[in-house]
Amino acid sequence: MGTEEHKRKAPKKFRFAVITVSDTASRGEKEDKSGKFLVEELEKAGHERVLYRIVPDEKMAIIGAVVEAFEKGAEVVVTSGGTGIASRDVTIESLRPLFDKELTGFGEVFRLLSYEEIGTAAVMTRATAGIIRSSGRAMAVFCLPGSLGAAKTGIKIILNEAGHVLKHGRE
Repeated sequence: MGTEEHKRKAPKKFRFAVITVSDTASRGEKEDKSGKFLVEELEKAGHERVLYRIVPDEKMAIIGAVVEAFEKGAEVVVTSGGTGIASRDVTIESLRPLFDKELTGFGEVFRLLSYEEIGTAAVMTRATAGIIRSSGRAMAVFCLPGSLGAAKTGIKIILNEAGHVLKHGRE
């Protein structure tokens, strides 16, 4: 079965959560433009929001928000922020151990598109994605950098592939 046939059989709509990881936005010192943009784009595409959270760059806060998203029925989670190389960037380290399968290709495609937009600075992101399985369910998690540009790049991939990822993640 080819990619297009797989996509035809994939879910067209899903329940989602957006989790912004940012110390400054969590303290109200900065507006969460990226998170709001992601929510808008996903809702505009007809998907149902079950959670939107802003959490600090803290391991337990990040994991707690992802668990809350799962409990609220999210099938897709998009995180924004904490994917860089600074010491406070712990989104990947927090979530990678929860992944049953990591989708390294997501990060590769994201970096390729980012390279076309921002050049070699694209090497600074550790964007990734994975599948978390529990209680007979699968949830796709996409981890994006926190900039609005990264959200605009990442949402294109997510809207094209999230249903496809869910289909296979449920198998």
